[in-house]
Amino acid sequence: MLVRAGIVAGLLLGASAVPALAVDSCGSMPIAPALPSAADMLKQPAATAASTKHDAFEDIKNWQRDLKTYRACLASLQDQDKLQLQGKDPTKDADKIKRLKDDMDAQSHGYDQTVDSEERLVNQWNAMSTAYCSRSDVDKSSCPKH
Repeated sequence: MLVRAGIVAGLLLGASAVPALAVDSCGSMPIAPALPSAADMLKQPAATAASTKHDAFEDIKNWQRDLKTYRACLASLQDQDKLQLQGKDPTKDADKIKRLKDDMDAQSHGYDQTVDSEERLVNQWNAMSTAYCSRSDVDKSSCPKH
């Protein structure tokens, strides 16, 4: 249950490009692992399905670790921009204020993309895991108790 909550707490992959500043300063958003479909999980022999499920879980955990680092970078950039905004005079620093606000919007958009990506991955994981757990020929110790 704790494992499942940990996966659900995280989420998947953004289709559109992350804003240029975030990419330049933080690198690219980590690429989500490819997970097998529910149908694939039903077709595999039991031992292969168990191994596939375990490997997918490990891939997700590693990806979420990388995603956490990426998000921390975006948050740090946003914090720096917020500090730079303090005390700016709108009449004298209009261009700088606009640039900082645009950067902050881009960072927020990049962060939101990570959340959308993570949500998609969790939905894929849940479908895959549900398919695995619906089988009668597998070890269900990793499946939720009903």
